[in-house]
Amino acid sequence: MRKRIPLRTVLLCALLGALHGGDGFAAPVSAGPEGSEWQLVEVGGIPVSPAAGEQRPFLKFDAAKKEATGHAGCNRIFGGYRLDGSSLKIGPLGSTRMSCPDLPLSLETEFLKALDRTRGWKIRDGELLFLDGGEVLARLAEKNAREIAGTAWRWVQTLYNDDRKAAPADPKDYTVQFREDGTLQAKADCNLKGGTYSSDGKLLSIEITHSTMAACPEGSLEDEFVRTLSAAAIYFLKDGDLYIDLKYDSGTMRFSRQQKES
Repeated sequence: MRKRIPLRTVLLCALLGALHGGDGFAAPVSAGPEGSEWQLVEVGGIPVSPAAGEQRPFLKFDAAKKEATGHAGCNRIFGGYRLDGSSLKIGPLGSTRMSCPDLPLSLETEFLKALDRTRGWKIRDGELLFLDGGEVLARLAEKNAREIAGTAWRWVQTLYNDDRKAAPADPKDYTVQFREDGTLQAKADCNLKGGTYSSDGKLLSIEITHSTMAACPEGSLEDEFVRTLSAAAIYFLKDGDLYIDLKYDSGTMRFSRQQKES
C-alpha cells in the first residue's frame, strides 16, 4: 500500500538533505545575530534563571535600522550597534528609568556591562556568544528555540513509516525535559539519562551522553526510546502535544505534557 507522505515532511525534505553530512546530522549554523530575538541564558559564567513572573533579559538586532533593542531585567534598552564580520560593538545604549524594588539589579548591571564590553560574536551549538577576545561575556539563545524548554514531556507513542508502532504501557516511565541551558534530562523506564540538545527554528538535534546503569525488566522500551530521541530531526507543537519527526523520514514521536502531581 502506498504511504501518504506528510506535506510538512515534503516541504522540509530538501532542507534536511542539505544538512546531512555523510550518515550524520549536522546542526545548522545561524547566519548571524540579526533578525532573531536572543534571550539571555548566562552572563559572566553564571546561568540566568528569572523567578516566576520576571521577564528574561533579551536583545534583538534590527539590520535595517542598525538598532539594538531589548530588556535588561528591569529596564528596556535601546541603541545602535556596528557589525562587521565577526566583530560586534553594541551601544552606546540608552534605557528607561524604571524603579524595580522587587527585582535584584545585579543581573541588569552585569548584562549591561557585558554588552558594553562586547567586541565580537560567535554562533556555537545554536547559541549566540558575546565575546571580548577569547572571553565569553554572555550566552544567549533564540526565543523560538525555547518553546519546548521547561516542560516535562511524556512519551505517548512512536509511529514508524513502515507501519510499526511503539508505545509504553505507562508514559510517565518515559519522559524528557529540555532545560533552557541546552541540557536535557530523561527517564527511560528504570534508568535516568542526561544529555544535550540544540534547536534552530524547528530543527532539533539530541545527544544522550550519560545514564544510570540499572537492569530494566524484560520488555522494556528503554533502548528504543533512547534510539529514537537520538534520531530527532524536526519538532512541532500541535494541540498542546510535542511531535518529533525522526531523521530520514523514518517516523514520528509524540509526547504529552506531564501534569503536575496534586
